[in-house]
Amino acid sequence: MIIRKLSFLLCMLAIFLSGFGQDASQAKIDSLESLIKLKSGAKKFDLIVVLMRAQLNKNPRTSLELSRQAETLALSLGDSLRIVKAQYARGFIYRRLDSVSQAIRALEDALPIAKRNNYNEELSKILNTIAICYSFSGNPDKALAFHFQSIDLNERLGNKEDIAITYNNIGLVYFKLRDYYNALIFYQKSLDVKNAISNGYDLDRVLVNMALCYNQLERYKEAEEFIKRGLQICKSECDSVFLMDAELGLGVASSEQGRREEAIHHFESSLLIARQLNDKRYQVENLYNLALVSESQQRLAEALNFLKEAEKIVVTTDYSLSLIEIYRLYSTIYRTQSDFQNATDYQSRYIALKDSIYSGELIRNLAKVQSNFAERENIKTIKEKDLILELRQQLIDRQFTQIFFVVAVTFLSLGMVLLLLVTNRKQKQASATVAMARNKIEEQNKQLEDQNKELDKKVKERTKELSESNRQLTDVNSELDNFLYKSSHDLSGPLASLQGLVNLAYMEPKDEFHQLRLLGDLTSQIEKMSKMLSRLSLVSEVNHASLESQKIDLEKALSALFEFEKKTYQSSNVQLSFTIQSDVELVSDKLLFETIVENLVTNGIKFYNSNNRAQRFVHVEISKAGSMVCIRVSDNGLGIASIPDQDVFRMFMRGSERSETGGVGLYLTKICVNRLGGNIQLEQTSGDGSTFLVQLPCDLTPILEERKQFQEAVKRKEREALEGAGKLTSTK
Repeated sequence: MIIRKLSFLLCMLAIFLSGFGQDASQAKIDSLESLIKLKSGAKKFDLIVVLMRAQLNKNPRTSLELSRQAETLALSLGDSLRIVKAQYARGFIYRRLDSVSQAIRALEDALPIAKRNNYNEELSKILNTIAICYSFSGNPDKALAFHFQSIDLNERLGNKEDIAITYNNIGLVYFKLRDYYNALIFYQKSLDVKNAISNGYDLDRVLVNMALCYNQLERYKEAEEFIKRGLQICKSECDSVFLMDAELGLGVASSEQGRREEAIHHFESSLLIARQLNDKRYQVENLYNLALVSESQQRLAEALNFLKEAEKIVVTTDYSLSLIEIYRLYSTIYRTQSDFQNATDYQSRYIALKDSIYSGELIRNLAKVQSNFAERENIKTIKEKDLILELRQQLIDRQFTQIFFVVAVTFLSLGMVLLLLVTNRKQKQASATVAMARNKIEEQNKQLEDQNKELDKKVKERTKELSESNRQLTDVNSELDNFLYKSSHDLSGPLASLQGLVNLAYMEPKDEFHQLRLLGDLTSQIEKMSKMLSRLSLVSEVNHASLESQKIDLEKALSALFEFEKKTYQSSNVQLSFTIQSDVELVSDKLLFETIVENLVTNGIKFYNSNNRAQRFVHVEISKAGSMVCIRVSDNGLGIASIPDQDVFRMFMRGSERSETGGVGLYLTKICVNRLGGNIQLEQTSGDGSTFLVQLPCDLTPILEERKQFQEAVKRKEREALEGAGKLTSTK
């Protein structure tokens, strides 16, 4: 309710403030129009651009006409940079007007001119905007191709702000493709870049985009939390576009959780803003969602009215993806009403439009674009290493050439001396030859000196990168030192206890009762040390284990594990149970899978709730989500102390004083999950228990094959480099 009230107040405030500044805006427009009449040439072009921007939100059609005037003026001036700016502005305005195909044509006019003249700033904007247009028009393969071009360009230019924006746009493409996991990956990359450079621009928009993904993954509480974070960032200064996004996300989350009246309120608020902004795409999205809510409440006539209004809007645009969903819902409602003729008609439209967009060629193009991007990322590091070796080889070649010229000069000088001794008649000619040779040598030496300076510069740059790598290695060594220190510290405790117990044995009376008690304490400390050493040894074994993928009988594995745990912890009175979704199949490494589940179940047992009135339990739930198998381990134990989520899985991090192995269990679990290509997170923890979520790929085989191919490629490159160095040595 708090989020609902806050978002509504912010929405009304944004609408009020937008009207408050209208008088000042109109005065600025009138002033610009007067100035334009007095100017000509480039100054007139610049003023038209300023006026065009001022009119964009108020009168977009007027802004479009101004962009055409600016382009005509730039063409008459023969100014290629201003031509690109005008064409980009025209494409941008067409996109705002939902005329996506016209926007693409304008941007494709500007693209070759920007590339040819290296207008990198304009080129980056064009690539991003044209990619967004292709995304909305149902061409995700082309959208991704242009976005990846933008990433390459901005990485070369070092424009991290633009890289963050492009990552966000790539996430939107995957969202439209319903690949919500990849969408979250790129949204997270955008968030990471923004945090790294302390850039808060559009940070609230990224959070809302992530929330929309969580809605589709049925993680509605997380979705609402991300929207709440976005609202807290902009507070009373949230712009209308962001509020429109946020209201839509809250509507979806409320609807899927059964709060349909609340959902209707959010959708209507978002629709109101979309109509004020004349944003057709969001009008369609909200009308479609209102139709879904009405359909779920069996208000079918009302749902059809929403769909008809949405269809009327969407057919005036190029938003084919939205039209697919509208046709699908039409068919469902008509089938419910037993209107089979209309149901069949819209089902046919749905299938035809879907097949025209999601064609085999699209799938192949998507796979090709994604493969090219992944290959570029994988070979980037290899290329950098190859470049260092190439620079070293070039330096050796230059030095060899320089030595050759020195030797040649020496022999040439000796020849000149012999010629002078033989005859004085050719002295003048010989002297001229020597002078020419010396001039040529000096010129060659100068060229070599310039080339050596350039090579030295590049070597220094690569040396700087190697220094950074050494720094990272130093950090790893520091972590290893910390590992050794804490291991020795955790082992020194039991050793000190053993020594004290031995001393006490000498001091205590030599009766059988005291001796048995002391032997029991000694055995307890030895077992504690043994457990710790076993855990540390297991960390090393897991890090170096050779993985083998096989189909795992989940029910058999969990039953055997629970039988072992019940025997080990008979006194804990913890009820163990599991549920497995019927269609779950897991092909992975059996040992690492069992290690993961065993550690999480053992944690739940060891840290049970000490309240004897509570029914203690540990429950394992295994389900499938896309290409991932989700393993949730829940308990009603003590929970984990207030530790940041990212620190829970660090080595020696203890969540409770009951920890017997020094905080190695969750660290070991994290290593196993990483080796299996998955991820783990602490979903929730409190005094009433904890829930861990592990996500593993359904099939480990392709991942192992990819790792093997990558290692072979690296070894091949190293072997080629060594062979090249061997040839150079033999030549010398």
